[in-house]
Formats: sequence, structure tokens, C-alpha cells
Amino acid sequence: MSSPDSRPASRAFLLPLALIVAAAAFRWAKLKGYVTLEVLENFTPWMALAFTGTLVFSKRVPFILIPLLLVLIDAAATGLQSVLHWEALAVYPCFAIAALLASRWRGQMGMLGSLLGVVGCTVAFYLITNTVAWISAPVYAKTLSGLIQALTTGDPLFAPSWFFLRNSLVSDLGFSLLLLAAYNTEAAFRQQQRIPLRQPLAA
Repeated sequence: MSSPDSRPASRAFLLPLALIVAAAAFRWAKLKGYVTLEVLENFTPWMALAFTGTLVFSKRVPFILIPLLLVLIDAAATGLQSVLHWEALAVYPCFAIAALLASRWRGQMGMLGSLLGVVGCTVAFYLITNTVAWISAPVYAKTLSGLIQALTTGDPLFAPSWFFLRNSLVSDLGFSLLLLAAYNTEAAFRQQQRIPLRQPLAA
């Protein structure tokens, strides 16, 4: 049986850490309205930050660290009340659960498994947050058809909800690939164990 993290304690964290800091700074700048480039407007790799960001760090790093970072950034950019709103309180636990799952799977997942994991977390986040919107937003009828609207076309005044899912999947997969590539690049440079494409099953 393998331990929860079969990789030895790794020092290959500087490149992934730099990417996480850059993404956190981008989140803050976007919320403050400093980022106005249309090409970056739909760049939302927040689930990759929580899931893959936690996955590439050693088990010595608490899983709650990155979700707390997201909360602190949002509070600093938009005010404390915005992160204490009940809808927001339904969002942040999603990041915490994703980070917790990633911390349990450290050393047990290859790159493909990591990407499948972030896809699953992104889809779950989409379903949960849009269901919360269906419950709370008066624009949706509290019926099955209203729920389907919330999960597909969304509020008629905004872009369809599935646009958010598409953009999130592209952003999360892209940023996850960057984090995994950064980890493996630094691990190779330091002559440490890299994350394989597919993790072999433990004997």
C-alpha cells in the first residue's frame, strides 16, 4: 500500500508558487477593475488554483491555504461583506472541498488523473453555484424548467450560463497544465521525481 503522498518531500515548488501568486494577483486586479483586456475577461482558473494548486504541493502544506487565499483576496478587493453574503458562503466551500480532495490524492494521481479531477470539480462547482442562483434569483421560476434555465441559458440579461462552464473548463484545464508543467520542469531541473502522465496503481 502506498502512503497518502508517495512522493518524497519535494523542493520543486518555486515555479508552481510563482504561477499561483500571479493568478492570485490577477484575481485581485480583475475584481478591482484594473484588468480591462477583453481577451483576459473570461480567464477564470479559480478551481485550478484550488485543486491543482494544492495537488502540486507537499502534504506538509495545509489544504486550506489556497481557499483561504481566495477569500482574503476577494475581501481585500471587494470588501468583507461580499465574502460573507450567503451566496458567497455557498461558493467558497466548493474551493475548500476541491483542495481537500487534492490533498488526499497527492502522489496518487498522474497528470491525466489530475486534469480529470479538475474537470470534475469545475463541473460540480458550476452545478452547485447555478443551483444556488436558481434558488435565490427572482428571475428563475422555482420549477424544474426554471432550474434547467439556470443551468443552461441563465438570466436573459446576461450571457448564457453554459458560457461560464465553457470558459471555466478552458481556464481551469489550461492553468492546471501550466501548474503541472511548472512542477515537472522544476523537478527535472532539481533531479527529483516528476508527476507521471499516468500514475501506476499501487501494488
